[in-house]
This record gives sequence, structure tokens and C-alpha cells, in this order.
Amino acid sequence: MTVLPQKYDIKVGDVLQESIISRKEAVNTIATEKLKQAAADAVSKKYTLDQNVILDVKNEITHIFDNVRKVQTQDYLDDDEKVKKLNNIISHELSDETYKVTLGLNDAGLRELETTTKAVIEKVMSDGVKEDSIDRAKNYILEEFRNTKIPQEMRSAGEDISFAVIRFNMIYDKEATEKLQQEAMDAVQPVKISRNQIIIEKGTTITNEHRELLKDLGLLAQDNTANYSLFMGSALVSAILEGILIFFIYIYCRKLFHNNVKLMLIVIIILSTVIISLGIKEISIFLIPLAAGSMLISILIDPYIALTSGFIMSILIGIMLGNDFMLSLTAFLGAIIGVFCTVKVSQRSDLTKAGGIVGGSIFLTIFGIGLLNNDPLLQVLKQSSWGIVNGILSSVLTIGTLPFLENAFEITTSIKLLELSNPNQPLLRKLMIDAPGTYHHSIIVGNLAETAAEAIGADPLLARVGASYHDIGKLKRPYFFIENQLALENPHDKLNPSLSALIITSHVKDGLDIAREYRLPTSIVDFIGQHHGTTLLSYFFSKAVESNAKVDDTSFRYDGPKPQSREVAIVMLADSAEAAVRSMHRPTKGKIEGLIRQIIKDKLTDGQLDESDLTLKDLDMIAGAFSRVLTGIFHSRIEYPDKLKEFEERK
Repeated sequence: MTVLPQKYDIKVGDVLQESIISRKEAVNTIATEKLKQAAADAVSKKYTLDQNVILDVKNEITHIFDNVRKVQTQDYLDDDEKVKKLNNIISHELSDETYKVTLGLNDAGLRELETTTKAVIEKVMSDGVKEDSIDRAKNYILEEFRNTKIPQEMRSAGEDISFAVIRFNMIYDKEATEKLQQEAMDAVQPVKISRNQIIIEKGTTITNEHRELLKDLGLLAQDNTANYSLFMGSALVSAILEGILIFFIYIYCRKLFHNNVKLMLIVIIILSTVIISLGIKEISIFLIPLAAGSMLISILIDPYIALTSGFIMSILIGIMLGNDFMLSLTAFLGAIIGVFCTVKVSQRSDLTKAGGIVGGSIFLTIFGIGLLNNDPLLQVLKQSSWGIVNGILSSVLTIGTLPFLENAFEITTSIKLLELSNPNQPLLRKLMIDAPGTYHHSIIVGNLAETAAEAIGADPLLARVGASYHDIGKLKRPYFFIENQLALENPHDKLNPSLSALIITSHVKDGLDIAREYRLPTSIVDFIGQHHGTTLLSYFFSKAVESNAKVDDTSFRYDGPKPQSREVAIVMLADSAEAAVRSMHRPTKGKIEGLIRQIIKDKLTDGQLDESDLTLKDLDMIAGAFSRVLTGIFHSRIEYPDKLKEFEERK
């Protein structure tokens, strides 16, 4: 299973069919760069006033007037020739009228015009003239000349000369300007995209800017180009996570490692949880019901496997939603709480309480993370409220899917077992009313089996509930079994041994029929079909042998199969032990334990325990557990015949 963050294959001009939401905190570099550029553009250019330019301009004015004075003295030239000569020797373009006015001035007039022109130029240029403000400077020149006392024709000549020589003396300082721009850009705060924020609204027409934003955030699918590094990284992480789960199952629960049905169930729950999460993320990423998957695995498989699976699912979802590992942390904490809440669940209604606890824990987690991130309080409360909804959704999904998974994969959960153990269950009530002796016997066998199972590390709840139903087949003909006969005569006294054996053994087949009718789970049906194994009805077999020496013992044995699990084998032993000890006269602790060990030895010798995985150490601990319980609850009964097996087959 390889996971990749969701990407969007959109082109310029496409209309967005769903809002694109950020799955993690990020910086909108495009918007940030725009703000930085705007800040830089807002910085005024830095200029330096060059005083040398003013000196150069004043020197040029001096040069103009010196040439005018020189030409004035050349009397051999007429006025037009003088104007023409000045045009040739002066590089600035001045009007003929200016030349005529200046040539017509005496020395005092020339000095006054020269001095006035230089003063005006110096005043205007001292404030600084930029390259793009020459026209404005010329307006200032006109204004300054209007304020002088010189005649109009001299002002016009001075203005013409000033217009010809003026130039910019404010020099652009590129280095200083760029420094100020950089400072302005550095002062711009990054534009942040918060988790769960809508980046592009549904219905938006995609522009180049939108594509660039998605590309920058790693959310744009590359056209015809596979992002191999992302794919390989994702595949590697997924492989590692799957390896962790497989390794954990192999080390911690070797039997589960070889149980393909339960392994398939784990995979289905993980995949379903991830798929549901991807679908529900459009509402809120904090609504992802990871706790539901973990609770299901805890109830159906094992709490430790559920914790490991919860860790894996949280990482997978975090990767798929843009490497948002704060989301992974929140989801995993919810999964942990969910598993802890289901460890001792006794009824389905307890899952509602578990959902409330999960919701509360997710609420507090989201709230705490929001405060750490300095998010606005209103936003934190809004996001945290999804945690409560998450808990409710997780409990609803768990309660709703649990019965389906139990039936589909034939798994009997502790919740189902506790429900089956309720005395108000229709089948148990029927057993209590129609076969009270069998019901009482089953209760004692259940206590024995539960205690023994605890002693050897088997499943005590399964053993007790299995014992409660192991003899339901006796409901068909209750009075053919001694515990239900009370003071009535024994009907077997009037039947031949073969018929009696057929009636006794048929309670197993009848029990299987009743189990199917009441739809009991497979794990309970196993107790009904296997609790006698292939045991020989030695009492009736002996009677048959006495009347016919050629009797085949096959017709006097149960059909089996032999117990296939430790729990069923324990119930087989408890069934025989309870019946035998019940018939003892004046029992003592030693006599009880001796009888129990003899029964266990007989079952072992007969091969009834060969397929149950019980060890000799287990059998010793079982004998001790039976002895303690039966010594405490035993009450006197009519003494059992010396041949212990005879009573066992007639019970």
C-alpha cells in the first residue's frame, strides 16, 4: 500500500469543482513575495546632490557671456554676423533674440544679467534637479526671473540661457536604494496558510497564479511527469509501517500471524478507515474517525494489535494529507484512548461512553495544539468542537459495523460473549425452565471452566459462556438425562442399551440444530459439538456386551470431533468432573482431587485431549483449579456407583 499526498490536476481556465483546503501549516510564498515587492516598490529612490554640476553650469554661463563680450568688440562685423558667429562658437542652442539682446547690453547690463542668471540657476539647482524633473525646474526658473527687477527683454534672455544650460544634479544612488528596499522587504511578515484553511474556493476559475500557488505548496499534479522521489519516499514509509505491523504480529501473536481471516480483517479495517478519512476530510480533517478503526481491531482482534495499527493508520493519514504530523498526533491520541476504553467493554452501550471519552480527549488535544500555535481562540474552539463530533462518529461507526464484522468473519468478541452469558437470553431461559438440572450443571461447569482457563492462560470468558451452552441439546429430551429426572424413574431402565446410547449421543446433534436455529456463533457451537469428543458410553456399552458379546463399540461412541481448543477441552473435563463429584458420598478434599485427577487421566489415555494443545502442566493446574472450586461448592448427593464412568454416560 503506497500513499501520496493528494494532488490536483488542474489547468488554467478550469472551474474548480471542490474547494482546495490546506492540510498543514505553510507559507504562501507567492503572496509573501508580492507583499515584499510592493514594499520594495514603495521605497523612494535614493539620490545624491552633485555640487560639481552646479559649478559646471555656472562656468558654462560665464563662457556664454565671455563670448558675447568678445564678439561685441569685433566692430568689423555687423549685428547679423555677430549673431551668426555666436551661434558657431557657443555650443548651447540659444535664440537669435537672446544673442541680439545680450549684444546690445553694455558692460553693466551684461554683468547684471550674468549675475542674475547664475543666481537663479544656483537657487533652483541647489534644491536638486532630478533627471525626470527638468521641466519642473524650468518652471521654477521662470518664477525666479519674474521676481527679479531686470527688464523684460533681459529676463527673456536670462530664461533662454538658463533653459539651455540647466541639467539634473541629483544622481541616483543604486546601492543606497537597494539597501532601503531590502530593509523594507525584510520587514514584511510571511503570509501564512493555516491548517484546514481554504486555499482556493469551489467555483473559482483557475489562473496561472493559482497553479503557481499549488505548485509551490506541492499540491499540483505534474503534467505527464511522475514525481518519483515523492512516490519512492511514500512507498518506503508505507513498507516500513507495514513491516512494523507484520513483525509485531509475528513476535507478539504468532497464532494470529497464521490466521489469514483475521489478518484480512485487520487490512480491511485499516484500508476502510483510511478511505473513510479521505472522504470525510472535506468536512474537517479533525473529523477523521481513526479511533473507530482502532476500537474495532481492539474488540475483534487484540488491544496491542489495535495500538500498533492505530499508530500506522495515523502516520498513513498524515502522509496522505500533506505530511501533517500534528494531525497524525491528534488522530493517534484518539486511537489510544479508544483502545483503552474498549479493553473492558462489557456491552455495546459502553461503546457510546467510549465515544464520549474519545471525543473529549480529541477536543482537548486540538485545543492544546491551537493554543501552542497561537491560533485565534474562536478558530481553536471551532476546530476543537470537531473533536466531540469525531468521538460520536467513532462510536456510531464502531457500534454499527461491529455486528456485521462479527458475523462476516465469525469472530466472537467479548461483548458478544457477555451478551450470550446474560441469563435473560432466550435460549438460557428456556434451558432454565425446561431443563433446570442441566442449567444448574452448566452454571457449575462454567465456573469450573472459567477458573481453570484463568489458571493456564486460556480465555476464561469464552470457556464460561461455552459451558453455559454446551448441553443445550438436552432440551429435546430433558428427562432422559439424570440431572433432570428428580424423583422420577429412569426411562433408560426400560430401553435396550443401543437405543439409550443413541438418545444420549443425539443431544450433541440436537444441540447443533438448536445452535443453528438461535444463530449462535461458531466459537460457541464448537463447545456443543466437541465437548464429548469421541468418548465411549461405557455404561451402556457394558450392558450391551453382557447381552451380546459381539457388540461394536463404534455405535456407543460420540461422533466427535475431539476438542480442538484448550477452552473446549477444559469444558469437557469440567463436565465430567462436576458430574462425578456431585455423586460422591461424604466427599473430602483428598477424595475430590483424586477423583478429578483420575477423570483427567482417563480422558488423556483415551486420546480425547490429543488435539487440544493442552500440556501436562496445564492438566495439573486444571486439576488444582477444579479441586478448589468443587470443594467449595459441593453438596451431598446420592452416592455415585463405584464405576465412575457409568454415571458419566448416564448424566
